[in-house]
Amino acid sequence: MKRIATLLLAVVVVAVVATTRSTTVTHSSQHSSEPPVWDGVPGAVDSDGPQSLLDLEASTGQSVTQDQVKQATAQAAALPEAASSRWQFAGPSNVGGRVTDLAVDPTTSPSTVYASVGSGGVFKSADGGNVWTPAWPTGNNQAVGALARGSDGTLYAGTGEGANPSGGGSTFMGDGLYKSTDGGASWQLSGLPDSGAFGRIVVNPDDPKEVWAAATGSLTWVSGQRGLYHSTDGGQTWQLALAPTGDHDGAVDVALQPGNPHVILASMWDHYRNNGSFYYGGVDSGLYRSTDDGKTWTRLDNSDVHGPVCSWDATKSGLNADADLGHIGMAFAPNDPNRAYIVFAQANGPDKGFYVSNDGGATWTCGGGEPGTTTGGYEWVFSRLWVDPADANHVFAADVDMRETADGGNTWVNNTAWSSAVVQPKTFALDTLHADQHAMAWDPSVPKHVFVGNDGGVYASTTNGDQPNGQLPTSSLATKRNWLHGSVEPWTQPYHVAVSQQDAQRLAIGLQDNGSSRTWTPGVEPTDLSAWNQYGGGDGFEVQIDPTNQLRYYECLQPTPPRISCARRVDAAATGSTSSTSSNFSTPSWPLDTRVSVAMPMVLDPADPGVVYVGGTSIARSGQGVVNAWTIISPATPDDPASLPGVVPQNEINRDTYYANEYGAVTQIAPAKTTGTATTPASTIYAGTDTGLVWKTTNATSANPQWTRLGAGVLPGTWVTSITVDPTNAAHVYASFSSYKEGDRAANVWESTDGGATWHNISSDLPNAPVWHVLYDQPTGVLYVGENVGVFESSDDGAHWYKLSEGMPNAPILDLSFSGDHSTLFVANYGRGVYALPLSTSVTGGGAGGSVPATLALSLGTPGSFGAFTPGVAKSYDTSVTADVVSTAGDAALSVSDTGPAAGHLVNGSFTLEQPVQVQASSPAAGPGGAFGPVSADPLSLLTWSVPVSHDPVTIGLRQPIGANEPLRTGSYSKTLTFTLSTTTP
Repeated sequence: MKRIATLLLAVVVVAVVATTRSTTVTHSSQHSSEPPVWDGVPGAVDSDGPQSLLDLEASTGQSVTQDQVKQATAQAAALPEAASSRWQFAGPSNVGGRVTDLAVDPTTSPSTVYASVGSGGVFKSADGGNVWTPAWPTGNNQAVGALARGSDGTLYAGTGEGANPSGGGSTFMGDGLYKSTDGGASWQLSGLPDSGAFGRIVVNPDDPKEVWAAATGSLTWVSGQRGLYHSTDGGQTWQLALAPTGDHDGAVDVALQPGNPHVILASMWDHYRNNGSFYYGGVDSGLYRSTDDGKTWTRLDNSDVHGPVCSWDATKSGLNADADLGHIGMAFAPNDPNRAYIVFAQANGPDKGFYVSNDGGATWTCGGGEPGTTTGGYEWVFSRLWVDPADANHVFAADVDMRETADGGNTWVNNTAWSSAVVQPKTFALDTLHADQHAMAWDPSVPKHVFVGNDGGVYASTTNGDQPNGQLPTSSLATKRNWLHGSVEPWTQPYHVAVSQQDAQRLAIGLQDNGSSRTWTPGVEPTDLSAWNQYGGGDGFEVQIDPTNQLRYYECLQPTPPRISCARRVDAAATGSTSSTSSNFSTPSWPLDTRVSVAMPMVLDPADPGVVYVGGTSIARSGQGVVNAWTIISPATPDDPASLPGVVPQNEINRDTYYANEYGAVTQIAPAKTTGTATTPASTIYAGTDTGLVWKTTNATSANPQWTRLGAGVLPGTWVTSITVDPTNAAHVYASFSSYKEGDRAANVWESTDGGATWHNISSDLPNAPVWHVLYDQPTGVLYVGENVGVFESSDDGAHWYKLSEGMPNAPILDLSFSGDHSTLFVANYGRGVYALPLSTSVTGGGAGGSVPATLALSLGTPGSFGAFTPGVAKSYDTSVTADVVSTAGDAALSVSDTGPAAGHLVNGSFTLEQPVQVQASSPAAGPGGAFGPVSADPLSLLTWSVPVSHDPVTIGLRQPIGANEPLRTGSYSKTLTFTLSTTTP
């Protein structure tokens, strides 16, 4: 007789709990006997638990609640972690990115500075702004729009960018207001989870328990918590002090009168957007004043203005309720409590007014000079003011450049003049400010020590930003280089990441308002991924590196339809040569009213990478090796039903001066590699649009390519975010969708294996959040997906998804790319930069250079419930739990047993149910197990595996029979079952 020795065991103990009212099966080491209540933690969901999240369905074009955004984070957290390495930050740390607010702790020496980052959380500097480190949980929503510090050291952070809404770029909504009492080491949800975004948080300097929060609301749906909120107990409870008057207005700014915090100024902002247009002003925008701690409010209008409205006010409507009234910002003078200032915007454009008050905000007079002369029409982004704490006449106004007045607003000059020539590499040395100012804070402990936050990061000055001699510039074009940029600011907002297929250290990224950056310079190989340098300006979007020649690379910045703004660069091949040539793309011969997405696709042909494709209303293909000769290969007339985007609804056509004709365009171009050659571009191309249409042509190289609509009535019909074609099979294609701007948060990843004739949704248990990119690793068959809430992988064609979250901050993942050998996955984390993940791509078998350790793992999923037991009724009560099995063995077996008293029977004190619990199991790899069998002290065999498996999902069914005449005692029943995964062949 042969003795069988068990070499490996994976044992999981499960508690079975029951009452005559309810029965719950739980994994005893991880869950309580009740469904988890995730309230007050990052990504909280309602008390119905995570299982209900999996039942959400797509709701294309419909509004959703703020809870669904939080639920996506909870869904991501509930997914099992893939067996993988930990993400590593790959840079850049010398660039920085959008800073929304600043707070200074003067009790340390040097003063500690905190910065909230647009979609990167909160950072902290203990050395006066030189080196910054994260002070925000990686699992939290990373979009932080407002930050404040109380005199007791408590920090408050409002998630969601209320004062910086999306125009052409991306802004992400938040999930409430958080507080920290330990300098950012830990954070707790304070409240207002349905607020969407915050514009400003102010703490009473005399009473740190009194906090004001301007909840701005969502851009795309009606948020439940909008307006000015007030707390008198340090954020434990909140009361609505100033309510919105419409569906789209919320509070965006608030200021307390110094020395008399009973007097409050606050502003409401009426703003929203849809797919193609934004409306950043309206009759519900307004300036409000309270003199009784916010109990009552007066809306101020032109009757409170002495003299005429400002001359540059295009509609001359001033502060009156008007469709042209936009974002209002305000500030009191710290050393003159009666002096206050306001600045405000036209609905979708330039500065509308700058006013001064000398009676605490009761009445106002136009300041005489226009501060916002360099806004470029984006005053709705800025509308912020800061007053020098030592001089009530010295005021700074946010703008593209920092604007400054020394005479209370009569005359204005630029504090700095933005020049891309001095942007990168950035050093902690004399410098000018980056463009687009958003935050400013003085160090109370050091006179003239001031910090500024903008789209380039955080800057510091010890001379109030003045030139070394203390003088203001004499010309609005004067460049003042007296600002210091941190040497380590490890946050930025990449839209795309490209990786050389010859050298995984050679990366390129397109950055929000920081151009395009690379890890190398011509003639100098990359050695330090923390230090990047710029090679393109503006808002960097699409970047590409020729897969066959890393010396040839591309970049695009935001277009001005119909004009495109892209360039190809070619570095010299000679070793050590620093020369490089640049060729700007010509614009295809599109109609003048062509629509081009701000994130215009620019794609290299996978078979013939010297050929480039760009997309607007139509798709244009370049000649081989040139970027100034184009062939239009799809219908080019906007709003032609035959065009790829189709007809755009009138209310979604943006005719604004600054963001016109950007919606209604091609967003994805995917040539099929197998249909081209090294000298002939692809004949089969898939395309997607922001209007939700997917197309295909199989004769792209003909004189008149014919396009076929795919998936009509089946695919979601929302923004197409990626199309990925199998490099070995032109009929195998994946497409992803997002209707973020329409309020829909459903996950949408679809697959076709017949060239788009039929499609099936493979999202399964992916979190219900916008999907930005799908990447297919054809050699291994693994899919990778980037969402708003992280990176996910599937090795079974989307049947099951696993998170890749270790070390990854919870910011949107907009792009994914492989190294040339597919050993490393790089992603664009929109808020925190580029992250890299080493992948295990070798097949098991332990060939030369590799080995596979013996692994046996069993884990259980979410709880199940038998429901209520009914006395006097014969019935079998069923429930199930899920398990996950990993086995590198040639054989493995799953069994269940109970070695305790009354083996297999639920017990209630000394009372025992008459019939034992019955169990059966099944899985895709092991197949169906046997029939239900009773649990006893002896192991009950459930499943066997004859081959290695990785994350094989197991369904474990549990059954409790109850007889009609079986007595039931009121109370709780419990039992511990032991599930064992074993093998004899490692």
